[in-house]
Amino acid sequence: MSAAGLPWVQARDLAAAWPASEPVELPLRDAVGAVLVDDAVAPRAVPHYDSSAMDGWAVSGPPPWRITEEDVLVPGQAHAVVTGSALPMGAAAVVPIERGAVIDGLLDAHPPQPHAHVRRAGEEAPQGAVLAAAGTRLSPALVAVLAIAGLDTVLAHRRPRVAFVLTGDEVVTTGLPAAGRVRDAFDPLLPLAAVGVGAEALPPVRVGDDPRAIREAIASVAEADVVVTVGGTGRSGVDRLREALGDAEPVFDGVAMRPGHPALLVRLPDGRALLGLPGNPLAAVSVLVSFLPPLVDAATGANRLEEVAAPVAVELPGWDGGVSLVPCRWSEEGLEPATGTRPNMLRGLAASDVLAVVPQGGVPAGVDAQVLPLPW
Repeated sequence: MSAAGLPWVQARDLAAAWPASEPVELPLRDAVGAVLVDDAVAPRAVPHYDSSAMDGWAVSGPPPWRITEEDVLVPGQAHAVVTGSALPMGAAAVVPIERGAVIDGLLDAHPPQPHAHVRRAGEEAPQGAVLAAAGTRLSPALVAVLAIAGLDTVLAHRRPRVAFVLTGDEVVTTGLPAAGRVRDAFDPLLPLAAVGVGAEALPPVRVGDDPRAIREAIASVAEADVVVTVGGTGRSGVDRLREALGDAEPVFDGVAMRPGHPALLVRLPDGRALLGLPGNPLAAVSVLVSFLPPLVDAATGANRLEEVAAPVAVELPGWDGGVSLVPCRWSEEGLEPATGTRPNMLRGLAASDVLAVVPQGGVPAGVDAQVLPLPW
């Protein structure tokens, strides 16, 4: 460890090594955001029957075709169909309604190409096809695919529940704060950020800087899989989080990063993770974006995403103490650093798209930098 703390990459690896939760059988309606334990396989072909892609007539053989209500066509016959309806046996193609005319029970139209306007059984997925691989986080669209395939449940790691314990005697939640007081920036921000990285956010709990109150607040969110505290991670006389945690097992205490170096991750006596964020807003978000996503991925067994990189438009200087996280926005020339990015500021973050990860040596203009997407 350096004087500033554990290297940022190593701290991320420790968060990513957290044990996965126990898998559960989830109905599809509850599976959005969950991560599959096994491959989700099509139990039959999708779609499972030949159907019409247009309103019109299913036809067999060359024209003209006599209209019939029979479910089996022979050459010279046609059967009225609507989009999505099953084709009668023997149908070779579909004539769209705007391209045909029925006169005296006979359909007259230009002969369609074989299989024209027909949705073939299995054309989206054959029976046994892997619709979503193990380790995939289920989006609403993927859940819809599984439903169309006929699945009702999946074995998955559910979204972890994240509880926020917001500390600070100086924080007010409404109105204009007096000197020495600050408005709460975290209640409207952090829970939505947790949802953005694949977690379920529980209502925040607010306490002062009393160690006993902090300890009781952490105990009160026993249903949470991950506890995130805000404030109290520094080393001053009013920073009481470590005192509140008592004998909890530290995973890391201090990270060589700025902003956010007084970050900590501990294992609570019941095995849950507690991620401690600094009280300054930009520092808190930098720590959250750095370490909550790998914690969530580890808890759910999600496949670890590859790092994302993008070129920077101007040189991003390094910091001798470790990694710098720089709020940046996209431009035609590449990533441009925002202004207003001191640890206590949020306007620069609000105008940004990503955090650029800047190593000690900096990143020259035109060179790719690793980026962390902002989860909103």
